Amino acid sequence: MITRVSSVTYEVPDVEASIGFYERHVGLTVTERIGASVYLRAKSSHHDLVLVASDSAECVLHSLNFESDDVAADVERAVGAGSKDLGVVEHGGVEVAHLLEAPGGFGFRIHSTVEQVQAAPESNLAQPMHFSHFNIGVPDAAGAIAFFVDGLGLRNSDWIGSAENPMIGWLHCPVDGALHHGVAVLQTEDVRLHHISYEYENAAEIIDRVDDYVDDSHFLVWGMGRHGTGGSIFAYIEDVSGVMVELGTGMIRIGADPRWDGPKVWAPDDPRGVDEWGSSVPEAWMGKRTAVATPSTLVSKA
Repeated sequence: MITRVSSVTYEVPDVEASIGFYERHVGLTVTERIGASVYLRAKSSHHDLVLVASDSAECVLHSLNFESDDVAADVERAVGAGSKDLGVVEHGGVEVAHLLEAPGGFGFRIHSTVEQVQAAPESNLAQPMHFSHFNIGVPDAAGAIAFFVDGLGLRNSDWIGSAENPMIGWLHCPVDGALHHGVAVLQTEDVRLHHISYEYENAAEIIDRVDDYVDDSHFLVWGMGRHGTGGSIFAYIEDVSGVMVELGTGMIRIGADPRWDGPKVWAPDDPRGVDEWGSSVPEAWMGKRTAVATPSTLVSKA
């Protein structure tokens, strides 16, 4: 069973600048380096983000990473739903990891439970509790959502539009207390990583970052606000490679939160779905795009 969406792996043109960004603005710290890969953690999980030093100037998503309590069974299920298993790959902090290619053409890893390590050093900047979720854009959102349900065993949380033809859909892991979504799927013209997200203890930790982040060289993409879908207070910033990073707190926990009463379809013209505090989705948010690598090209790099 898939128990958690653990992280993402992506390639960056300047790995040291990216490390600096995630240390200074997000609160992650480096756990270890293995070859070209750098593993960064929030608190005591071995990692909540994997950065790979690029040999090009482009930032590219390698994989979406899922933690499993039975890797062999989950790989078999994913293959049965149309994925291609590209084999075992090196992945720090776990006993085993498989790289797969989803029917939509993006890569994902199914790996065993992430090792717990010594808590990250404390700093003046509060650390996120853990990785929260990713949002991936695809031309067939309904098909991708169906794959995450059939191939990985995730469960639907909410949709905007309709379940049959969603503008965006959210899914959670099939465990008690799971975040309202570990996966979000957005209808887009091509396959792209849209954003990643980290969960913080409270809103004050996000306010501190937003105040520190908005200066002559950086900008706030969107926020602060509160999503109706998922209940999170949010702010979106952009890292040095152009990847959009959501800072969130207060997301609904499935089965452990009175706000959860089952999957819901939100009308596209209902503004509460995107922000209960009244803002509309900025064009800069909608237009965010990080390229996605062809999974088969990553086997030698993994």
